[in-house]
Amino acid sequence: MKLALKWIIILVTSLIFLYAFSASYRSQNIDQLDYAIAVSVDSLPDSDNLEVSFEFTDSGTYSVNSSSEGSEPIINTVVAPSIASAINIINSYVGKQLNLSHCKVIVFSQEFAKKGILSEVSYLMNSTQIRPTTNIIIANNNAKEYLENSISSLEQVLTKYYEIFPSSSEYTGYTSNILLGEFYESLINKDSGSVTMQGKISNISNQNNETSNNTSTNNTTEDLIIPDESIVEGDRGTENIGLCVFKDDKYVGDLSALETLCYSLLEDEVDNFLVSIDNPFSENQKIDISVDSLSSSSIDVDTSGENPIINIKINLRAKTLTGQDKLDYSDTKTLRQLNSSLKDYLSSQITNYLYKTSREYKSDINQFYRVARRKFTTITDFENYNWEQKYENAEFNVEINSDIISSLLIQNT
Repeated sequence: MKLALKWIIILVTSLIFLYAFSASYRSQNIDQLDYAIAVSVDSLPDSDNLEVSFEFTDSGTYSVNSSSEGSEPIINTVVAPSIASAINIINSYVGKQLNLSHCKVIVFSQEFAKKGILSEVSYLMNSTQIRPTTNIIIANNNAKEYLENSISSLEQVLTKYYEIFPSSSEYTGYTSNILLGEFYESLINKDSGSVTMQGKISNISNQNNETSNNTSTNNTTEDLIIPDESIVEGDRGTENIGLCVFKDDKYVGDLSALETLCYSLLEDEVDNFLVSIDNPFSENQKIDISVDSLSSSSIDVDTSGENPIINIKINLRAKTLTGQDKLDYSDTKTLRQLNSSLKDYLSSQITNYLYKTSREYKSDINQFYRVARRKFTTITDFENYNWEQKYENAEFNVEINSDIISSLLIQNT
């Protein structure tokens, strides 16, 4: 009996070791997976089908020095009724199982986003592969073309570019790091508006600038913080400046660079930024102001009246970057006047931005409803208040408290 038990233990142990150290030939083997780094979704004219593109990098080119060696991306496109169907087709086409665990960005075209994207975003959220930290981008034209033009010689590894470019929001405020998880949450909330990053194809932007003389669009130089600044020219054909606004799950419009900065200020997302204000002492001149010390904005919502009144206070500290002839930046009166000009400029821009989102887009993208909800005793009371419609007629009071100091080490005497 003891001998039989001994042989059984040896047999079971042997089977365990054989299973643990044997090669795996299942579909999840890394050699049988294809890792997509980006996905784009376009609508097709006069069709219910989608054009779904998957961007890959050639893993065969990687070596020990893969961090400094790049490879041309590979883009495969499938026409299918949904993203799920497209994945099924691409699996058959490439002969490997598609894996989206390393996907950095999901790009939708504006035309597709206008029709509503909740079903596709819901599928992505329910996928066990897609990470909720994946970025969502709305391309101003064709989403596939956005992927094709995102290549630059400055980044040897495209995946690194997709990973780091949203961080520019922290020091410019011209975009915002919008993630799939938070976008989905705001998309399904009837009281909240939603935003995504805007992706522009530069060559199309330049063509629009040449043909649109009287139409104000997000591609014109007027939308930039610095007046008369030209569109960037370079070897990359795309840029990420501005945001796209959603009402419910439909794309309704854009925010310019300056309006995006206003959004970022209210969201406490920007650490420092630059503005050029009119010189209060001389016409047709600008003074560059660097804002690098920000405290959290204070927001209060008064719901006692027919329409909500939203009061906003922003405290900041700034310094001058450029000097002007005959201006003494050590003089208290000069700095006081610059302070006043900066406060007027920012409060005006933020107020215009808020009325645009409420009156034109009817979308509470800064989620003021969260503050308003605290004023009600029960959830039912807040629901009866009907914030979604009330926000369209909201009034805004913006107060800027600024303190400008001179950054010039040498003063004229």
